[in-house]
Amino acid sequence: MSDSFIGAVAKRAGVPIKTIRYYEEIGLLPKPSRTASRYRLYSPETVDRLQFIKKAQSLGLRLEDIKEILELADRGRCPCGHVQHLLTLRLRELNRKIADLHLIRRRIAQATRSGCPPRFRPHGKAVCPTIDRQRMMKQGRAR
Repeated sequence: MSDSFIGAVAKRAGVPIKTIRYYEEIGLLPKPSRTASRYRLYSPETVDRLQFIKKAQSLGLRLEDIKEILELADRGRCPCGHVQHLLTLRLRELNRKIADLHLIRRRIAQATRSGCPPRFRPHGKAVCPTIDRQRMMKQGRAR
């Protein structure tokens, strides 16, 4: 397969043209060659690289993580150890977020069960008893 224009690459990779330009700008994709009329001309490997980026994102990796992985690979180094490290960190982060969400879910369920006193009218600091009854969550967690 020969070099392709940006539209064809976008279609084959399943990404918008804007995404390709952005990835180029932040260094995830190498700068393409240009035709005499200054159109971008991408190598066939660009589609593979874009598909790799999409797969890495589907695992929850951030673009800066993916850039590190690609830089290692571009230098001929195996990035697998780094990928495992990044995924382990991401898994820990997700587990913390899931725990926070479970706590919020329990608090919402409790708040909806306790309801609001009949004929309550806001006064002073008392805006809404349903919310005012809640304890603050620990520092470093969702508030």
